[in-house]
Amino acid sequence: MNPYLYMTKMKLLLSMNYRFDFFTKLAVQVILLFVTSFFWKAAYRGIDTVQMVNEQQMIIYSVMSIVLASVFTASVESNIRSKVRQGNVAVDYIKPVNVFWMYFAEDIGNMVTNIIQRVAPVLICASFFIVVPKPVSLAHFLLFLTSSCFSFLILWLISALVGLFYFKVIEMGPIGIIKDYLIRLLAGTFVPIWFFPSSVQTVLQFLPFIYTYQLPLSIFIGRTSLNDALWGMLIQILWVLIFFALFVRLKNHVERNILVQGG
Repeated sequence: MNPYLYMTKMKLLLSMNYRFDFFTKLAVQVILLFVTSFFWKAAYRGIDTVQMVNEQQMIIYSVMSIVLASVFTASVESNIRSKVRQGNVAVDYIKPVNVFWMYFAEDIGNMVTNIIQRVAPVLICASFFIVVPKPVSLAHFLLFLTSSCFSFLILWLISALVGLFYFKVIEMGPIGIIKDYLIRLLAGTFVPIWFFPSSVQTVLQFLPFIYTYQLPLSIFIGRTSLNDALWGMLIQILWVLIFFALFVRLKNHVERNILVQGG
């Protein structure tokens, strides 16, 4: 078996063993699902549409935002941080595999686990009690899936880039947590960017964040046309290439002088 597929399989099996963690995270997702749906129902009371989006579209947007947040798990940063601090990263480098392909395979395993354990229950719960989160068309759904793949690559590369700094700094405090919440805020997961002032929207158009969550979500609910979706995905590909080039350059630099602690 391909070693990376084996790592994905082992990560999947390992993640499914922690039942308490599964039920805890699922409960949080369900609570968040109802809270966000109640919020948008209250916000749209007496209003038909806002920014070309009606109440049902906005609720579907919030449901699918929770789904994507459950799927987009990138533990590469935390893996690097813990292994550098413990001195175990040197062990990874003597394995007959590419270290970062190994981390990527583990994150794919986590993603598959989350689809099985968290996404399916959230979608079932939303369909029975809130709204059926269905796309506007099959074409929009296919573009949503493709755009979501590019979104994951952007988020993973950002996490990997931040993780590389642990080879030099070792401890950066809550930078990782701040980074995650900042990305989700600027990506339109809580409130879509089209509700922001026009000046803020203009600035964010030149940053990668709205192309991680808002683009695939706006495609799913039909606010973004098929032509605009294709242009948006081209921009996603551009950001993937930019971050990949930065990642390779920084990785080659830090690997020349790896500093480990402990072990």
